[in-house]
Amino acid sequence: MTVQIKYCGCQSEEDYKLLIETKADLIGFIFAESRREVDPKNVNRWIEKYGKPKKLVGVFQNATLEKIKEVVNTVPIDIIQCHGTESIHQLKEIRDHCNKKIYKALPFSENIIKEIATYGKVSDALIIDSVSQGQFGGTGIPFSWKEVPNMMRKAEQIGITCFIAGGIKPDNVSELMRLHPHGIDLSGGIEENGKKSVQKIETLERMIMR
Repeated sequence: MTVQIKYCGCQSEEDYKLLIETKADLIGFIFAESRREVDPKNVNRWIEKYGKPKKLVGVFQNATLEKIKEVVNTVPIDIIQCHGTESIHQLKEIRDHCNKKIYKALPFSENIIKEIATYGKVSDALIIDSVSQGQFGGTGIPFSWKEVPNMMRKAEQIGITCFIAGGIKPDNVSELMRLHPHGIDLSGGIEENGKKSVQKIETLERMIMR
């Protein structure tokens, strides 16, 4: 199985121009309060200028259905990623009203296998991310990867894809690849001075493709 690559936190025209030339399968834009938050109108301009050769993901956190629909009507995203405490009911509502694939981010915990079984029923893919000092996502710190094989098996049982996120970098991605994740999700690990780095991306992709 070929690992899927998602590069998230695309926050400028320069980032977008770089990322569409990489081996990524998915490019993510954050439409939630964050230092990487982007304006949907700007994103749409980049897409119109450079095309859309990759699948695009819109990342939201406890957003209203109206907010999500507004972005979906502006940006031709393929996937809605919910990165907050959205309930099963809310995920179903978003899927039904927006007619997009749904990815759900889950914080790693001792209950993660049960969470995968629960949220996998209404999601096309799950993204397991780390928690540090109460912050979920964007921590730059990996969680313990020893449970990755068990998480992949559970996801396969219910027929969904499972991505690993949080603190993945060129210097540790080989360790993760040995555990055979379905996908990896990176943002800060491929940045230099707040911008996506072609050198880090090329190094990381060499490690993955070996």
